[in-house]
Amino acid sequence: MIDDILPIILGAAAAGAGLVVLLFFVHHHGRKRAERLAPAFELGTSRRVGPLGTVVEGLYRGYSCRYTIQNASQYNPGGASLRLALTGPLRWTAELTDTGGRLMVKLGIFKDLQIGDHQLDERLRFSATEDGSLRSLFGGESVRASMHSLVDSENFAKLDIREDRADAKWAPRNSRLDEDPEVLRARLETVTALLEACGYPPRIG
Repeated sequence: MIDDILPIILGAAAAGAGLVVLLFFVHHHGRKRAERLAPAFELGTSRRVGPLGTVVEGLYRGYSCRYTIQNASQYNPGGASLRLALTGPLRWTAELTDTGGRLMVKLGIFKDLQIGDHQLDERLRFSATEDGSLRSLFGGESVRASMHSLVDSENFAKLDIREDRADAKWAPRNSRLDEDPEVLRARLETVTALLEACGYPPRIG
């Protein structure tokens, strides 16, 4: 009887040991990644969230920021996203357009608001709760220039502005970009510069 179950016990023990080693490797790699990204934020403000090191929080130019790396899967290209806490009066989005998106606009499924900047209107699909307010916002030269800088950042995909936060996404997953502190610093800089140009101050508390 013992001889029959011994291989099962040994197999389970080996699998358990392998899992422990894997978890240790993932935790160690995550800690190193979080430490590598930390200098992108204001000195002494960054912290790792969770054991995997795929989420890092910190302050930048007064904004509370959360940087999340999403690994690619069979059905998701993955990427990286930045969430910044703000105070704003308007909800709007700017998403990199493609052939499928243009077709959806023609079919009336998606909304595409023209903001008056030819290059931005060609590259992005805009939507907003108040069309006139968004056009007025992009009437400012500094807002348009900041949006151009953000769109020109490599792998930029989408910006979603709400009354309490901004979410910027870069996709697909690219470890060369997503895990580089200099790239993260540039992403923080372009997003915060746009929020400041829009007149959206950091949310306190």
